[in-house]
Order: sequence, then C-alpha cells, then structure tokens
Amino acid sequence: MCRYRKILTYMVVVTFLLLPHSIYGWNSTGHMLVARIAWDNLSANERQDIVDLLMKAPSDSCLRELFPTDSRPLAERQRQFFMGAATWPDIIRPKDQNDHRPCIKYHQRDWHFVDHFWSGISGDPNNPPHDLSMPIASVNAAERIRAFRNLVVSNLPPEERAMELAWILHLVGDIHQPLHTSGRVTSSEKKGDGGGNTFKLGTGKKAKSLHSYWDNIIDQADPKHPNEKFNKYLDRIGDELESDFPESSFTLKPGDINAWVLESLGRAKDNAYPAKLSRGHLPNKKYQTKTLEVAQESIAESGYRLANLLSQLF
Repeated sequence: MCRYRKILTYMVVVTFLLLPHSIYGWNSTGHMLVARIAWDNLSANERQDIVDLLMKAPSDSCLRELFPTDSRPLAERQRQFFMGAATWPDIIRPKDQNDHRPCIKYHQRDWHFVDHFWSGISGDPNNPPHDLSMPIASVNAAERIRAFRNLVVSNLPPEERAMELAWILHLVGDIHQPLHTSGRVTSSEKKGDGGGNTFKLGTGKKAKSLHSYWDNIIDQADPKHPNEKFNKYLDRIGDELESDFPESSFTLKPGDINAWVLESLGRAKDNAYPAKLSRGHLPNKKYQTKTLEVAQESIAESGYRLANLLSQLF
C-alpha cells in the first residue's frame, strides 16, 4: 500500500508539472505565485488550519496527493502543498477522452471565469471600450467565490469544505487574470471572444490564443534561469513581486468580489486590445512588456487579497 501511494503521488505530481497551457486561467506558475504571496501574508496558525482542512479532501480528489513526502522541513512542504492546491482545479481538468482518473469528476469548466461584455479598442479615443447590456452567466467565478467563502466555515463535512477551499485558492487568482472577466464583442464575435480564446495570434506552430498569451506571460517574459529548479524560480519571482508591488500599494477592498472583478475587467479593456494588436500576428515587444507589467501587478494584488480573505475565514 505504501508503494502504491508513492506511485500515485508521483503520477499526480508529474501530471501537475506537465500540465499543458490552460485556457482556464493563469498557468501553474501564475497560480502558484498568487498562493505563495498569500502564504507569506498568513499567520502560522492560519497556515496550519488551512493545510489541515485541505488534507481532509476526498481520497479520490487528487488533492491530498499534492502534499510532498520528501525529507524537507515540514513548513517548506506545507507551503509547497498550499501552492500546489491553488492549481488543483486545473489538475482535475480531463486531458483528453482517455483520461479516466477518478478526480476528473470534480472538474467544473464554467467556474473559472465571469465574462462581462464590452466592445471597443483599448486606448482608442475614437472607439473606446464601452459596456454592453448582455447577460452574465449565473454560475461564474465570482458567484462561486462568494458561495464557497460561506461554505468553507459552515457545518458541511470537511471533505466538501476542503475542495471548496481549494477552489477559492484558484478562483481568486482566476478573476485577477484580466481576460477571465472579459468577453469582447466584435462584428464576427457577437457573443464575445471567450476571454480572448477566439482571438488567434501567430500562425502555424507558433499560433496561440490571446488568452493563452496572457496566461503564460510570466514564464514567457521572465523564464527560469538555466538549471534553476522550479521551486527556486517561484521563490525568486515571488520575492520580486512582493518587493516591486508591496501590499501598501493596493486598495484591497476586502471581500468585495464584484469590485475585484470590475477592476480586473478594467485592466483588460485598457490594455488587452490595442489597435496595433492584429489577428494572425505575434504581439510586439511593447505589448509584451505592458502585458507582463499588468500580469505582475494583478498576481501580486491577487495574492494579498487571497491572504486577506483567508484570514477572515480562519
């Protein structure tokens, strides 16, 4: 049984590390950075209570297997587990039709975003971004966060509360990815562009969606150093973000999920769709620089807000 558990743990961790670029939010680097910043801003007691609850997740959820079993100090392994738990809702996404892992039954595609619809061009005075009166899906990321923050401290079984907590760790990051709040409407995309998923950049093997470009901007613009381990990379980037974007530089708006969403939407409107961004072409260096700056600020702010929300709960 012990050997089986080690094999299962290895398979889950490998799946996590090899997770393809997701259409659902920041990639694993982004979500783990959000969680790392949150962890740094939690008390020791809060950290312990959070880890204890996450470890009560169902045995078939693929969540508990993310806890490292190596010989590093417990505190270090708890932090890595917390960071990994923030990626759990992407881990349980089916990889293909042959993915028969029991945990994929917990996957929820429509929980990862909250599209607000608008039209226009970023920074264009002749066609500025303007909101459209199109209905927002009743089940969405913001609605789920509001529901789960109540359920996590309810009398529900700990197995359920553990998964709801993992969703909170993930969804707070998701709504701070600007394209997760945005559905830009054009003449050919009358129901919105799915947060940039139908806006294609480049051609051939280099083609990607605008959404994917934003998801992966941290890795692409500031990649790991040669021979740098992934954990050390996260530490380096996390320390830089907390130094460049201290908590004091933000207005946290504690618990005001709608305000967080609208702020993130504003970043999409202001920055994601400038006139010089063309379909079928890769963004220029200026666009990459701006996207990286917006992403860094969004991730840091998300981490502080997540810590604040968790402190209220625990």
